[in-house]
Amino acid sequence: MDKINKGYSPQRRRFLKGTAAVVGGSALLTALPGSWAFAAGKPETTSAKLGFIALTDAAPLFVADEKGFFAKHGMTDVEVLKQSSWGTTRDNLVLGSQRNGIDGAHILTPMPYLMAAGAITPNNQPVPMSILARLNLNGQCISVGRDYADLEVQLDTHEFGQALAEKRAGGDEVRAAETFPGGTHDMWIRYWMAAGGIDPNRDVSTITIPPAQMVANMRVGSMDAFCVCEPWNHQLVNQASAIPPIPPASFGTTTRKKPSPCAVTTWRPTPMQPARC
Repeated sequence: MDKINKGYSPQRRRFLKGTAAVVGGSALLTALPGSWAFAAGKPETTSAKLGFIALTDAAPLFVADEKGFFAKHGMTDVEVLKQSSWGTTRDNLVLGSQRNGIDGAHILTPMPYLMAAGAITPNNQPVPMSILARLNLNGQCISVGRDYADLEVQLDTHEFGQALAEKRAGGDEVRAAETFPGGTHDMWIRYWMAAGGIDPNRDVSTITIPPAQMVANMRVGSMDAFCVCEPWNHQLVNQASAIPPIPPASFGTTTRKKPSPCAVTTWRPTPMQPARC
């Protein structure tokens, strides 16, 4: 179990190479002696309310629920509850189940660290957190709007930056979406843009969109690019609005298919694995 202290400050490179989602908890874990310790062969609690966001890396939670794994190990009253956004997940963790919130959650890195430091909590009040499991080492993508399909945007964003500059010069706002300010998707899309000379603080408006709303917002042109975990990038493909992720060399894995009529280029920023095209 990864206990988080207020003074913990991971380096940026560790964030970029690290995971995207974890299982974290607040009220339940801090209220119980020894957190999830067992006493006399039994768990110290049989109930828990666990939140998740509609993403592929949440599968361990709802699969465990459907397969009866919680009950098998003595936790007979576990609820797995869908959350509408990472912000809602944070708010419900702060509340805890005794105040109609949740006890633990599938949650975006580095939110548990930020909560423990009081950086994203009401009145900057630190909330003790414990990380129980890492859920995701892959599956993140950056998607680029279909207006830029001809650029075949990958790692090099210089041409993409020029196209964004032309759009701004024409009086239109340029937007890039992430799922939570300061989260891994926020850092990845900023890092990706900055590497090509796009200033993420000046050249674009960075907006926060819940993962499940990314596809709908991209389809109506609410943003020019976004970063989110699967399955939402491939939902663009399934809805004939994109081609499969096209990663830069040595940054991910992909397959290629014939582009759809309104193609969107997506990039999978996963430095843990070399590209295979």
